[in-house]
Amino acid sequence: MLIDSHCHLDFSDFHHDRATLLHQAFDAGIRRIVIPSIARKHWHRTLQLIGENCGVRLYPALGMHPFFMALHQESDLAVLDRLLSLKAGQIVAVGEVGLDFAKAKNNKEAQLALFEAQLQLAKKHQLPVILHVVKAHDQTLKLLKQYPEITGIVHAYSGSLNQAEQYIKQGFLIGIGGAITWPTANKKRVLFSQLPLESLALETDAPDMAPDGLKGQRNTPSQVAVVAQALATCRGEPLEKIIQVTTNNVMNTLRLADICLLS
Repeated sequence: MLIDSHCHLDFSDFHHDRATLLHQAFDAGIRRIVIPSIARKHWHRTLQLIGENCGVRLYPALGMHPFFMALHQESDLAVLDRLLSLKAGQIVAVGEVGLDFAKAKNNKEAQLALFEAQLQLAKKHQLPVILHVVKAHDQTLKLLKQYPEITGIVHAYSGSLNQAEQYIKQGFLIGIGGAITWPTANKKRVLFSQLPLESLALETDAPDMAPDGLKGQRNTPSQVAVVAQALATCRGEPLEKIIQVTTNNVMNTLRLADICLLS
């Protein structure tokens, strides 16, 4: 049983063939998919996907993505707080949240304020977080130290070994996606072979971050099986072990066994 711990199945890229893709995911061994939302305008359609579809269980996370600051308003925090209360026991995490300092023009102060406000909501509702962090791992780790009770997943990890170890020390999983298959990703493969398997999570980030061979095309949830095989190859471990351990990791960190699937 595979889990795709990060798939934007609510995006319009999938509106025309979502059921077909879920059937394909089921055939590839995927039984659970976590869907992190990125902005208030997406939350409703993300919540509509709660439950089981084509044999695959779908779990929502709600948050405000740092790359899309123009979409967010201060009032959205109150709406998020209310939804986390109304859908308690169904929403698995606050996410996708974090910091993205890839471009100098990005408003770092506003990102930090929004990120911390969402960490406070995660603490209030006793939920894990799904992190998006680009060129801001040190700042993120510094802030997380103020919230030692919060765990989650660092999506599409791009930091150093030392930074990964700091996340792991706080109880975070390190997310691995299609980038592990890219010919230019030797450093990532070395890094993911050094980290404990008990601290790793598989993901697709579909429709983005497609594996080698599909770069430039739409990524789909079934490709998490390709990520699993790539991780098994670079670690020199049986595929069955990779699947079993990473599945348990996500199940435990996001407490999926405790989530009610009734919408």
